[in-house]
Amino acid sequence: MRNKSFYYPLMIAMLLLLCTPFVTVVYAQSFTVTGTVADSQGGVPGVNVKVKGSTTGTITDMDGKFTLNVPSSKSVLVISYIGYTTQEIPVNNQKILNINLKEDTKVLDEVVVVGYGVQKKSHLTGSVSKMDVNNLTDIPVTQVDQLLQGKIAGVNIQNSTSEAGAAPQIRVRGMGSISADSSPLIVIDGYPVPEGLSTLDMADIASIEVLKDAASAAIYGSRAANGVILVTTKEGNASKAKYSVKASTGLKWAYKLHPIMSSKDYYNMMGYEAALQNKSIAANDEAFGLINNYTDWQREGLQDTPQIHQVQLSVSGGKKDITYYISGNYAQEDGIMINSNYKRLNLRSRINAKLSKRVDLSLNVAPSYTKTETPSTNFIDFYRTPSFMPVRHTEETAALTGKAIGSWARGSDFSNIMYTREDGTQVKASPFNTSNNNPKSLMDTEERFKEDYNLQANSSINVQIMKGLTFTTSNGFYIKYRQNNEYRNYESRKDEESAMGTYKNRLYVDLLSENTLNYIGKKGKHDYAALLGYTAQTTSETTASIVGLGFPTDYVHTLNAATSFDVSQTNTIKFRTAMMSALARVNYSYADKYLVSASLRTDGSSLFADGKQWGWFPSVSLGWRASEEAFLKGVSWLNMLKLRASFGVTGNNNIPANSYYNLLYASNYALGSGTGALIPGLGKTTSTKGNHDITWEQTYEYNAGIDFSALDNRISLTLEGYYSITKQLLFKQPVVSFMGYSDYWNNIGRIRNSGIEIELNTHNIRTKNFEWTTSFNLSSNFNKLLELSGEERLISTGERNETYLAQVGHRAISFFGYKTDGVYLNQADLDASPHLASATPGSLKIVDINDDGVINDKDRTVIGNPFPKATWGISNTFRWKGFDLYFLIQGVSGLDVFNGDGYYTESKKFNRNYVKDRWISAEYPGDGRTPTVGSAGISWEFTDYMIEDGSFVALRDVVLGYTFDKKKLKKAGLNSLRLYASGQNLLYFWGKSYRGINPEARVTTGSYSSPLVNGYQRGGFPIQSTVNIGFELNF
Repeated sequence: MRNKSFYYPLMIAMLLLLCTPFVTVVYAQSFTVTGTVADSQGGVPGVNVKVKGSTTGTITDMDGKFTLNVPSSKSVLVISYIGYTTQEIPVNNQKILNINLKEDTKVLDEVVVVGYGVQKKSHLTGSVSKMDVNNLTDIPVTQVDQLLQGKIAGVNIQNSTSEAGAAPQIRVRGMGSISADSSPLIVIDGYPVPEGLSTLDMADIASIEVLKDAASAAIYGSRAANGVILVTTKEGNASKAKYSVKASTGLKWAYKLHPIMSSKDYYNMMGYEAALQNKSIAANDEAFGLINNYTDWQREGLQDTPQIHQVQLSVSGGKKDITYYISGNYAQEDGIMINSNYKRLNLRSRINAKLSKRVDLSLNVAPSYTKTETPSTNFIDFYRTPSFMPVRHTEETAALTGKAIGSWARGSDFSNIMYTREDGTQVKASPFNTSNNNPKSLMDTEERFKEDYNLQANSSINVQIMKGLTFTTSNGFYIKYRQNNEYRNYESRKDEESAMGTYKNRLYVDLLSENTLNYIGKKGKHDYAALLGYTAQTTSETTASIVGLGFPTDYVHTLNAATSFDVSQTNTIKFRTAMMSALARVNYSYADKYLVSASLRTDGSSLFADGKQWGWFPSVSLGWRASEEAFLKGVSWLNMLKLRASFGVTGNNNIPANSYYNLLYASNYALGSGTGALIPGLGKTTSTKGNHDITWEQTYEYNAGIDFSALDNRISLTLEGYYSITKQLLFKQPVVSFMGYSDYWNNIGRIRNSGIEIELNTHNIRTKNFEWTTSFNLSSNFNKLLELSGEERLISTGERNETYLAQVGHRAISFFGYKTDGVYLNQADLDASPHLASATPGSLKIVDINDDGVINDKDRTVIGNPFPKATWGISNTFRWKGFDLYFLIQGVSGLDVFNGDGYYTESKKFNRNYVKDRWISAEYPGDGRTPTVGSAGISWEFTDYMIEDGSFVALRDVVLGYTFDKKKLKKAGLNSLRLYASGQNLLYFWGKSYRGINPEARVTTGSYSSPLVNGYQRGGFPIQSTVNIGFELNF
């Protein structure tokens, strides 16, 4: 017994002794490894470093450094990070490892944002373009919309004005409607916003995707006919707090001004013209040369040194279960014209939190404030004012006009003035006669500004119900409060005109709730995803306006100072709309080669009457990744080849609320009193007739595309073709006046859009220290009106009586007027040709289109096209060590503009572009094409003389920057520092036929707000060129 008792302890002791060397070896092989993971720019934070075959791992810190205990010298570290190839690094007894990440071109930008989710780029079967946001934060603009110019095929940006803070017009794949709004839907962090991109700062944006075809956009149903722009803002990462400061300042100037003659030059020109004809110069023209004053009125309308300033501060970071991104932005921009200014202050916060193993929370809050001051007159009022007229009366002009020295000068002061010639003759003349004040005084005595207070907030909760199945509820609101203020001083525009103050406010409230179920699964070679959702949205809007008159002093602009009110312009309008939707989508792929996607959405909207409220919007798309087939796997230079095709239906409901109701509006009236006097009053009248039969516009679109990349993804190419028909076009149709209504909304026809798009990206050179990449895009769109409610054509008229034609079987809109064949050279030429009664020698010779010997409306024909045939952009990026250079050249071709300056004598009589080579007399006919200047013989008919080539090529953006070496910055406690200089609109080229100063300018107010009245420009601001310097600091 004693022996056994001794035996067992002895055996245990011997076993422990035998195991000791092995234990010692194991512990001896375990040691700590430190290192740095970097890319070409320096240390990379957040990289996963894991021991292969175990759960042991860590992530790199802000400087890309890591520390990790490894069990053995034979351990292998697995290094992984999004956008880079996964590497396996043997430890091999090394205690310090320096690891360089390698870009994985196969997965870069692999995931793109689509409606209600994300999708692998390789699995996309619709037309989705993702914009490269690199370098864009350095470009000197305050409106994100402007940064889309020339960068995405199929997206056309129209800068109709150069006013500070003005948002451009955005069109995706042409004109989809002839009356309803054709702007795309803007979705920011999953929330559709009505005010577009105006509240965003580019520094806050992580990605921008554009859904161009119906299959991609149909998931947004009734609001997606004009495309969808998806914006995702930045979010934080699990790391210690990272701070960023970005600031820039710049100067602006007018790129080009009109070649306006001085009054002396005009006097000499008219004197020369009179001498050629052995005539005396007219008294009105002679007066131009006798007033010794020169005012450069174009310069008077411009600010001396307009500037642009932007500052952005942000902090981001977090822990494993919660991350945050908080930013504040301030932007201040002067317009190039006086009284044009824009200020914006916006804050943005995005918090992502993991509440439990299965529940995630995301919260976005973005308040903003903007103030926009706009000029009270346009640029034409400056360049049509003669230079002899001073801003304020000088001693000479005061003596000549009888006005006080230093008082505002106006055109009527120079009506019927008396001056003395050198021979002592007294002459009466009216060299300039208008009852309005000069434009500089209008700017000084009037103010016009608006203030916007915006708040967007939305939250989403994701609940993982089971593996692959997630429920998401997103709820939020968008609130906008706007105040419009306008004030005119006493006699601001005319003598004895009362002071007037106009005050308007608008409250817009949008509430949205979206609830979706997402399922993602994989079984063998089958990958599938499904989405089910329900959304509800309500919108309310209240507007109120009041006009006060008779302010006793111009120093107090509050309403209680007014002595009376214009009741006809005082009103309050309220409306509310609602929409409910159900949506579904299924994505399927087999063997990562054969792709199918289908979606369906139904919307019910209160914009339409009962029985017309619901619309259905289906889509289906197919894709074939041919490069994954066995017969192409061996092609070493081919990275990807995908063919895809799609069909979808989208809608457009962008019409006013209550369009199916008969509405009453305030109207002035006058009744006879029986004594010969009229008694004024205010009543209610109808204007727009309700129509209970109106319903959605629906766009049926087919799309086909090829995606191709080769040579280690150094070349990538996308080719697209599309064909769409929009049915049930919404149109505000005029009616005969005796019905008591002026118009009503109706569904009247069909329009077709078709086009091609090309996007090409190349990595031309890629070495250790030098890189050169190029991006090119080209798009061409053709539209045709197919049906117009049984009518063959519709003629619309602008405010200058010019006409626009919408004709079945032709382009949706064309300029419609008279063709000309030079001018009538002499009286004999006039007598031998059909002509209008007002025509004289030197007038434009109108072509008798139908050869009936009479010039009348039957001779009108298509004289121009306001839509471009092609738009393109090409950008290049060069990087050498710490330096980088980026520039974008953009072009628009094949369109015409109606230059209104050619329509008015006062617009062109001082403009050298309109007077050179003009007809003077039968003996001096000029070039035979340019008519005489002056009212005599100039008919006010719409002719091709006013139609000019609107094509142009622009050096749109340039950025030159330098990024400091991170290793050197670390000594100062900094992560990165970048300095840059940038410019926009630095160089333009346009055709010789264009006589204006800004081919992009368009009038878009009044009658010209209608899509059917397009392409008119007059009095637009000059192109504004900008240079900018700035820095970005991260620590």
